[in-house]
Amino acid sequence: MRNQEAARYARWSAIAAGLIALLVIGIYAERAISAARRRRATPAVVPAAVQQQTETFSYKRVEKDRTIFAIRASRATQFREDNRALLEDVWITIYGRDGTRNDNIHARECGYDQKTGSVQCQGEVTIEVQGANRAANQPAQKSLEVKTSNLSFDGQTGEASTPSPVDFLLPQGHGRGVGVSYTTQTAVVRIEHAVEFELIPSQRTGGAPVTIKGSSLEVRRNDRLITLGGPAIVRQGERELLADRMSVDLDDNFRASRVVAEGHPAIRNSQAGQQFEVAADIFEGFLSPAGWVQRAAAIGNVAGMRQTPGGADRFSSSRVDVSFEPQRNILREMTANGSVTAQSEQGGVSQVLKTSALRVKFAAGERADSQRIESAETLAPATIESKTGAETTELSAPKFTAVFAQRGRLDSLVGTGGVEVRRQAGNSTTQVSTSENLKAAFAQDGQWETVEETGHVHFQQADRQASASFAKMDRAKDEILLSGSPILTDAMSRTTARTVTIGQKSGEIDARGGVVSTYLPSGHGASVNIGSGPANITADTLAGSISSGRVVYAGHARLWQGESVLDADQITVWRDEKKMQAAGNVVAVFAQTSGPALRPAARPASSPSQPALWRVQAPSLTFWNEQGKARLEGGVIATSQQAALESRTLDVYLSSASAPESSGPPAGKSRAAPAGGQLNRAVALGSVVVRQGDRRGTADRAEYTSADEKFVLSGGQPTLTDASGNTTSGHSLTFFVANDTILIDSQEGSRTLTKHRVEK
Repeated sequence: MRNQEAARYARWSAIAAGLIALLVIGIYAERAISAARRRRATPAVVPAAVQQQTETFSYKRVEKDRTIFAIRASRATQFREDNRALLEDVWITIYGRDGTRNDNIHARECGYDQKTGSVQCQGEVTIEVQGANRAANQPAQKSLEVKTSNLSFDGQTGEASTPSPVDFLLPQGHGRGVGVSYTTQTAVVRIEHAVEFELIPSQRTGGAPVTIKGSSLEVRRNDRLITLGGPAIVRQGERELLADRMSVDLDDNFRASRVVAEGHPAIRNSQAGQQFEVAADIFEGFLSPAGWVQRAAAIGNVAGMRQTPGGADRFSSSRVDVSFEPQRNILREMTANGSVTAQSEQGGVSQVLKTSALRVKFAAGERADSQRIESAETLAPATIESKTGAETTELSAPKFTAVFAQRGRLDSLVGTGGVEVRRQAGNSTTQVSTSENLKAAFAQDGQWETVEETGHVHFQQADRQASASFAKMDRAKDEILLSGSPILTDAMSRTTARTVTIGQKSGEIDARGGVVSTYLPSGHGASVNIGSGPANITADTLAGSISSGRVVYAGHARLWQGESVLDADQITVWRDEKKMQAAGNVVAVFAQTSGPALRPAARPASSPSQPALWRVQAPSLTFWNEQGKARLEGGVIATSQQAALESRTLDVYLSSASAPESSGPPAGKSRAAPAGGQLNRAVALGSVVVRQGDRRGTADRAEYTSADEKFVLSGGQPTLTDASGNTTSGHSLTFFVANDTILIDSQEGSRTLTKHRVEK
């Protein structure tokens, strides 16, 4: 029982203690709540140094009813001394005099001078330069955000500045520098020193980061202009752009639209063992709203250089304009104007292009990120000079178009509108060719392989000339092929054929199809002089050497000059030796003046005599122009209207033909063909047989003279037989073709005259 009572007492004691504790706590809580209420109802105690504290603060600079800038803070503490105030959560908004801006300066805590309106922010400060005016219900885009510290804002001028390091953020990248100033009147933000920033990699930058360095950076919002002070460097991988000053023009939406590099700007690149550099007075680039480069220009004293293990390329002009593929930032086309010079020295080959305007088109290279020149064309008259060893070739035309192979090698070159080619190999005479159009193909080593010319093609080297409708030069064969009514001329001859092939260095010539040559008369200086006037030769083919002057006419060869004619399988002419040779079925016709006995009695003495023609057949004939002598060999048959002759050889002597006077005939009168090339004398040797009418003479030697139309038989046992069987012999026999007179010279030296009546 006692234990139960004791337990009950303990429980009640614990409950009572808990109630007492709650009561005590309640009393103290009520007192605390009452005290708190009294504190809230009672104004805060202000420190002695503080004059006033407010929850908000605002100040506006107004000019002509327009707010220039406004200073706002979520809390302001005004001190009794120095008219100072401490502003917290500070915003300085700049509207500008035209009210188009909404730039902000934000800091957590700043000091404020009530007299001057100046603000000094010691901690972190953010400057936000807004882009274009925002549309309704849309926030403005920031074109520049700068983070710095220790910023001073002048309430009178509206200028903010700090010498502290800064970090800034652009829509396309971020960077850093030292010192910043901001002018509210002109909306200019300037980073003073050691500017360096990086553009975010994107398709517009080719997927690679772009770093930019400069001595200063200035953003002029009103002018929509960003300027990077020099020395300024833009670098992407191995490529870099250097200039004394770079500037960026912004469009109405504050996006980059134009980039300008000035003050000795240069672009450099070093990759895969190659070095590339372009310099000019000004570089200028234009961007699309999306940030792609649309076109660029290099202006003033443009100079480019590319150095490779095989050589160097150089370029210069007054201006270069470049366009790019949309949304790809790769070259599409380049146009150069003003004193354009492109020089290449690769693999021992030097090529120089000069013109006043040039357009170049680009294509994709072998790698995805590479490009190559696809084609180039001159937009004005141009010259191209190529040097290989001792050989120099110069081309000029109103227009050239070049096509390049995959690795940038020149593949073909086309000239139009009237092309001239000047070529010189070593100390040889310069070769000049002209045509309407030209097409050249080039080999892997950069040297030309073939050149084709069309339309009024004309070649000239010294006194030698050639013309045709088409010409093809082959470097490997070192020859020129002419077709389309080709004509070859020199000081002494003119040749036509269906096709003509000329060895450029060797001077070898090969003409085929309807060959016709004309040798001009020039007395003893002529190559062919077997008659009066020009000598003409026709044949199926012609082969020989221009340099040596030896040419061979083959296949139905035929020569005629005045009244003299020569047919043979082949006729060879030696220009320098002034010699001619015919071989194979030779048939020659020589003219002589008819003797007195053949002149009709009724013809007046002043009338010209009818020419007598000798037709001579032999296997071969050789003619020496200096001697006026033709030798026929291998069995000769000669016939004329008065006589016939057979022998093993026959020497024919022709009179020389005098060259025509250069002054020409008097007006209205034609000049007679110069005399010459007529048979004066003929000497037959070996088994000679002479027939005249029914007379037949035999001897080892016979000599015929045209002046008195007589034969002199000698050697062996000269014998003359008539139709009646009468035979006359002697040491030599002389008989006249025009009558029946015979002179006999006996061995004893006596001379006997015998007359025979020629039976009809």
